[in-house]
This record gives sequence, structure tokens and C-alpha cells, in this order.
Amino acid sequence: MNPDVFLSGAETAFYTLRIALLSTAVAFAAGFPAAFFCAKRQFPLRRFLLSFSSVPFCIPALIAALAFVSFFGMNGSLNVLLMRILGLKEPPVRFLYSAAGIVISQGFYNFPLVMAVISRAWSELPDEPERAARTLGAGEIRIFLTVTLPRLYGAIGAAFLPVFLACFFSFMLVLIFAKPGTSTLEVEIFQTLRSSLDVRAVLPMAFFETVIAFSAVVLYSAVLRKKTVSAGIDFRRIRRVPVGGALFESGKMRTAEFILFFSVMLLILFFFFCPFAGIVISSFSERRGGTLVFTLSQYKRLFASDSFRASAVSSVMTAACTGFLCCLLSFTYSSFVKMNRLERSVFFQSLPLLPMAFSSVVFSYIVLALFKRGNPLLLVLMQTFLYWPIAYRQIQNGLNQIQPETENAALVLSKNRADIIRRIYFPCASRSILAAFGFCFAVSMGDASLPLVLGIPGFSTLALYTYRLSGSYRFNQSCASGVILGLICIIVMSLSLKVCGSERGSDGRT
Repeated sequence: MNPDVFLSGAETAFYTLRIALLSTAVAFAAGFPAAFFCAKRQFPLRRFLLSFSSVPFCIPALIAALAFVSFFGMNGSLNVLLMRILGLKEPPVRFLYSAAGIVISQGFYNFPLVMAVISRAWSELPDEPERAARTLGAGEIRIFLTVTLPRLYGAIGAAFLPVFLACFFSFMLVLIFAKPGTSTLEVEIFQTLRSSLDVRAVLPMAFFETVIAFSAVVLYSAVLRKKTVSAGIDFRRIRRVPVGGALFESGKMRTAEFILFFSVMLLILFFFFCPFAGIVISSFSERRGGTLVFTLSQYKRLFASDSFRASAVSSVMTAACTGFLCCLLSFTYSSFVKMNRLERSVFFQSLPLLPMAFSSVVFSYIVLALFKRGNPLLLVLMQTFLYWPIAYRQIQNGLNQIQPETENAALVLSKNRADIIRRIYFPCASRSILAAFGFCFAVSMGDASLPLVLGIPGFSTLALYTYRLSGSYRFNQSCASGVILGLICIIVMSLSLKVCGSERGSDGRT
């Protein structure tokens, strides 16, 4: 192997790792304090904030990219507003198309996952250890560092590693925001193979990417096993006090809590809610004679387009098939693990995590090398392989609710194992299966990378159609297409979660 090629791959790997770690740090900087306030404090719109925990699942990364462009872009809402107020001729906000833009967009796109996972674990922790420490005279900072934080290590790990992997394998955000001459492993592999088909040139990058991702997956598996050791759960009704209303807080602590609360909420408003509101505004606007006017023309053009309607139908069918196969594979595997009492087996619990270590771009080109040409069936099978861990975690949690006494009685009274699955396992996991279908449907619906790499002739998904609109400088129309795509994902996700009676999002990406 050429040493220069290897060194270039190592340099790209370090850049990718740095971007992923910084993005994860931003997600925690917003998500961890938000988790504290959602778990321990009562404030207006608390449930509304928690409802966004599924955004990294049901809102595609492409839509997030469009959202940040619509608000922070050169012609975005923020720059237009500042130029009018300050009388400037050039856009003052220019950070988006840089490493900082990638880090901020990825961090705030994934912060709801951090918030949801840690908030749920934090709200379930009993308060007795903290009360005992206060009685013994310990200060609040010391109590947090020595009593509360160690009991949150499992939840922190369960949130950190999926977010890190999502940022590490990020494709669409990097493809759109990366500066010329800089790229991450995933995008570099895609661009190299697409331009030259030089497999040798991407081998070092694929090697580094796989090693880093596989190491993260092994660590994630260890954290999940550690997380099963509970520090105790408080089954009493959770009582939350208003922000700054805890009796044990001093005046300075209450002031600091107020400052922290408003600072975090302003950051979330500015870097999360405003961009997603911006994409909706852009979809209903059009520039005429140098001024923006409200119009429905973007949606009219879309619905009048045969290619848009075909892409929408293809997306729904592909996502539905992927969701069904993910749930079927996950339920089959979960039933096998449950029936054979393999829940604590390191091998069988780690096996579903392996697809997380696969690069979707590398995986796509390997499949293309084997089958020579992409097709819709191949797309569905590839998405099923990559996304079934999402369904597995959901369905496994449903089966774990079966009491040992019920399972033992079923083993004695049932004719065979198929009867146990039909009468016990499937009814107990049915709601989890619906939730898993919603998650897998949304992830498949928003995937633009696999259809882009496969390049299926005469076939396009709604995510790929939206990406092509953006690439052809029809930004407002791409925003309208993105809004429709996001609405479909949100509706399916909301229906699945409503049917399964869940108010909370997933506890991880797998």
C-alpha cells in the first residue's frame, strides 16, 4: 500500500474523529442541562420539548441540512433580517459552510436524543442518596459529582455512543457544509469511488472507519451490559419543582439555575427551533423582484410534477417494506433469544449491533460490486440490514416485560414453541413492533445516501428527489419537498407511538 495514501487516510480519519467528538460534545452541552430541567424541574412547554426526542429518527439529516441553510445560509432568514436592520450589503453570518457549521448542525440535530435518554434515567433515580449527603453536610457540587453523576454513567454512555456513531457516519450534512479540500471518511470514500472507482485509494479510509466504528460498537455493547445493573428506581410519583424552586438551594444557586435555564433554552430556540421553522417559511416563500412574497407556488409545482409523485410513492413503498422486514427479522431474532434464555449472552446481544459498524457508502459499493446494478429490492434489503438494530432494541424491550412465571406456564401448557410465539410473545411485543415499524419507516424514508450511491435507473425516493432539487439551486422547492417528507415521517412516527402508548422516544440508535 502506498504510504502517502495511508497517511492521507489517517489524516482524514483524525479529522472525522475530531468532527464527530466535537459534534457529540455540542449535543451534550445542550442535551445534558436540558435533561436535568426536564427530569427535575417543572416549566412551561416541558412536554413539548420532550416530544422532540424522536427528531433524529423521524426528521432526515437532509431536512436538517435544509433547515440550517434556510436560517443560517447566505440568503437565509437570519442574514436577510440582519442585513435589513443593520443596512449591510454582505451577509454577516458565514459560519455554516465550515467545520463549525458541521459541528453545530450535527450537535443540535442530535441533542434531543441525549436529552431524552438522560432525562428518563435521571427522573427514575431515587432522591434518598442526595438527601443523605446533604444531611451529612456535603455541598451541591460535590453531591452531583460523587452521588448523582456516577449513577448516570450508564445513561450517559447509552446516549453518547449512538450520537457519536451518527456524527461519525454523517453523510448528508458533511456533503453539503464541508469546505472545499476538507472532508470526512464517509464523504471522501463516496466522492473517490464515484469519480475514479479506485478501490485501492479508499482502502485505508475504509479500514480506519471500520476500526473506529467497530471499537465504538464494542464499547457501546459493554455500556449496555453495565447499564442493566440498576442503581434503584423510585416508584413513587415524581414531584418536580419550578426552576429555581428547590428548598435546599441558596440564593446564588437559584440565580445560577435561572441563568443556566434561560441560556440553554435560548440556544435550543436559536439553533434548533428557528432553523426548522425557517424551512417551513422558505417553503411558502418566493423571491420576486428582490423581495420575498408568501406563495403556495412551490407546493403547486411539486404536486404537478410526475417525478415528484413517483418519488413519493416509491419512498412510501420502500419505507413500508423496509419497516416490515426490519420488524420481522427483529421479532424472529428477539423470540429466539428470549426462548433460549440468551438475554445475558454477550455474543447474541452484540450481534445485532454489528450493522452499526458498517459504513452505508462502503456497504453500498460492496453490494454494487457483487450485483453490478442497483434495484429497488436491493435497496430494501440493504436498508433492512442496516436499520434492523433500531427495531430490535424496541421489540426486545417489549419481550423483556414478559414475567418468568408466564413464560414457564406457557412452556408447560403450549403444544410447541410456535404456539408460545403466537399466544404470548407476539401479543406482548405487538405495541413495540408498531413503534419499531414507525422508527424504521422514518429512517428509511429519510435515507438519501443509499439511493444516491446505488443510482437505480428510473427510480428515485423523496429524499433523493429533495437532495437533487437542492443541488439544482431550487432551494425553496426543495424546502417544500422536505416539509412534505418530514410530515410523512412525523405522522407515521406519531401514529405508531400513539398506538403503542409511548410518550418517550427511543433510548438509543439501536
